[in-house]
Amino acid sequence: MSNATDEMNDDEIRVITPQHSISKPGCSFGDHNDDDDDSDYRPQKSDRKGCYLLLALIVIATTAFAVYSFFFATRGGEDLQVTSAVADVDTIVSAAPNDCDRAAGYVAARDTVAGDAALRILTPVGGTPSLAIGRDALADSAAVLVVQAADVRADNGQIAGAYVMRGDLLSRGSAKAGFCAIIGDEISIGVADATPMLEQAIESEGYFFRQYPLVVGGQVVENKPKGRSLRKALAELDGRICVILSLDRLTFHDFSQALVDAGVRNAIYLVGSTAEGRYVDEAGTRHSFGKSDDTDRENVNYLVWK
Repeated sequence: MSNATDEMNDDEIRVITPQHSISKPGCSFGDHNDDDDDSDYRPQKSDRKGCYLLLALIVIATTAFAVYSFFFATRGGEDLQVTSAVADVDTIVSAAPNDCDRAAGYVAARDTVAGDAALRILTPVGGTPSLAIGRDALADSAAVLVVQAADVRADNGQIAGAYVMRGDLLSRGSAKAGFCAIIGDEISIGVADATPMLEQAIESEGYFFRQYPLVVGGQVVENKPKGRSLRKALAELDGRICVILSLDRLTFHDFSQALVDAGVRNAIYLVGSTAEGRYVDEAGTRHSFGKSDDTDRENVNYLVWK
């Protein structure tokens, strides 16, 4: 072999060893080769320090978030649940039939003034609630209270919204968030776009219909229709279910406000204007309200106590 550094014979092989080993940028948490020169891994030490710093920041941020969630987010969640309970509750109120001899049921009627609005409050005493389709319900001698329930569409004559009659789903839809469900002897009113009570009414051969919500938790619910008309509501007042009629022409807002002023906690709308209805007072006298409508509408329907 030649002694000259740069000279090589044809049968010689030169092995070239790099003097500096530069690691690629990145985080390495393994051991370095102790035989390497300090200059070989100084960049790796710097990168490793950066990774440790990043991990420390992540741990600090995670801990801070956990502390915040415990002391603040939980309280916020409770507030949200309270708001939801008022704004979008599934079942607002349920009531069994008001106590009395059902065979001799009647309606306790009284007039009152709430704000500037004159109201008539009809509270069924005894009787079992149900739904009926057809004007024959008005002539039922066993009924103590009969009032129109769900709206009938003007375009196709079908019942507006979901409607269940003795477990049969006759109509679908949830354009109106208010609902009434009758399951067994219990009548419930509530506000929900989707409610398990619809399915329960079907399974239990009960009743269900949709209407506008008027009052939720003692608060007025705003509705789009702005005109004035005679109004009716199915309401919870003093822990009992009743029907309330306006004796004056009112807007939806004014009617809802009058209900709140009268002490109503929850209410949904019933067909208003001159829709015909009947009730029997404690003396057995029959009373009518609204105007007789001889129009043969197949799907006109009623909420009935008998």
